[in-house]
Amino acid sequence: MILPTEEQCLQYFDEYKVPNNIKRHCLCVTEVAVFLAEELKKKGVVVNVDLVKCAALMHDLFKVVVLEKLEQTEQYHPEPFSEEEISMWKMLREKYPNMWESQVAYEIFKDQFPELALVVKNSSDPHIKDKTWEELIVHYADFRTMQEATVLLLERLAYLEKRYPRKDDSWIRYKEVMLQNESKIFNELHFQAHELKEKVNER
Repeated sequence: MILPTEEQCLQYFDEYKVPNNIKRHCLCVTEVAVFLAEELKKKGVVVNVDLVKCAALMHDLFKVVVLEKLEQTEQYHPEPFSEEEISMWKMLREKYPNMWESQVAYEIFKDQFPELALVVKNSSDPHIKDKTWEELIVHYADFRTMQEATVLLLERLAYLEKRYPRKDDSWIRYKEVMLQNESKIFNELHFQAHELKEKVNER
């Protein structure tokens, strides 16, 4: 398996003009994901920690592609967008219409890093029930990270439901799936889900 180095992953944030708040979120998700991967590996779970690290770093690399407009807001995007960021956003929206950020990452990296591209794409796909450990960890770590803080799963779900409202019951069903995923992870560990923030900070 060929993976980019951590330095390469970080360089992609510059190459694709990723806004700083999105980059900081990805770094926080990575810290949680790597911690979980290492702890699970200690318990005998077969998981590729390097793959988890790369996928977590890059999971929101193309987040702007889903934004219909770029707005500076105190809650979501507190920093003004640069001309380069706006230009990249326009290019991505035109080149990858009606695609999620994980789908864009797959299209861009599938030839150079096929295994990584697949993990990034599958980790956030709600239709995939039997995720690999790498996909499960990255997705769960993202759902435990609100902007740049580790929060409880239900708190993050409430935020996402408010941020991306839907008229059907998909958020209810998704909540059930995420709670099942949480149980799968912490059934293997020696601490509880509500202790995650404390454990990560102890590293």
